[in-house]
Amino acid sequence: MFKYLAYGIQFEADFEIPGLYPANNNDITSKVKVELGQVPNTLINEVLDTKPFSIFNENEYLARVPEVANYYVKDGEKVIIEPISSNFDEVLFYFYTGGLAAVLFQKDILPYHVSGIVLKNNTVLLFAGYQRAGKSSTSIMLQNKGYLPFTDDTAVLVVEDGKCYAKASYPIMRALEKTISMQTVYSEDEISPIIKEGYKFGINFHEKFKEQQLPVSAIVFLSEEGEDISISQMKATDAIQLLKFNIYRKQWVSGMNKDLLQFKTISSIAQSQVQFFNAKRPQEQDSFDTFALAIENQIISKIGN
Repeated sequence: MFKYLAYGIQFEADFEIPGLYPANNNDITSKVKVELGQVPNTLINEVLDTKPFSIFNENEYLARVPEVANYYVKDGEKVIIEPISSNFDEVLFYFYTGGLAAVLFQKDILPYHVSGIVLKNNTVLLFAGYQRAGKSSTSIMLQNKGYLPFTDDTAVLVVEDGKCYAKASYPIMRALEKTISMQTVYSEDEISPIIKEGYKFGINFHEKFKEQQLPVSAIVFLSEEGEDISISQMKATDAIQLLKFNIYRKQWVSGMNKDLLQFKTISSIAQSQVQFFNAKRPQEQDSFDTFALAIENQIISKIGN
């Protein structure tokens, strides 16, 4: 039996899942079984919503990726993977990006579309934004400056006693080839092409992965706009809509009957001690290095590096 950790949840399988972080904590009570087998032909309950390649309701998720694999998730406790492709890395890719998110939704947990770094005071700085806004590239450029990786693409945010904490997904980053050429932290052995995303590469950071939840100092909303780098602090009320936009698989919220959960989760984050910033960089310009420096000088220096 192989045991792994993702989002603070233990996953157990009788086969290796190399993209996840090996779990050593036997005290974790939230456990999910992952197995290879045949998925159902359809869902038992009424389908509330459908999307390309998948159907789902509040308790079940069924996805069929042509020529790759079929995936079934039930009650946030069981995942069945039915491989079609002989390329198991490709099969697992859609488990990482879809199956894990389905587990979270079924457990009444909303993942957020963010990347992040660990600051020197052991808090987290998160980067949110639309796809290809530069979340991973900004994170990697700051890692060049000595900061550690926390998560890439997704994280879970929880609020306890008025303080916002983040739980990381798994120790794989996805980065553009141009970003890979500028990074100075990872060796060639830690970098490999990503399945079905030929323009990106995967970076393995298992040895630097933080399995415990860490407090969030700030969330930075990234965008490409204008001709100059611009950074400004935001009011929490202005961040609410952006938090809603940056829920990972946000199209599932209504289909899985999570609208009330969305409202409660975002409200608690907005009312927490976390700070919010807007960070804009010029469109279609190679500015990530200077962008990272501006974030370090104008944000990290304020919240504690």
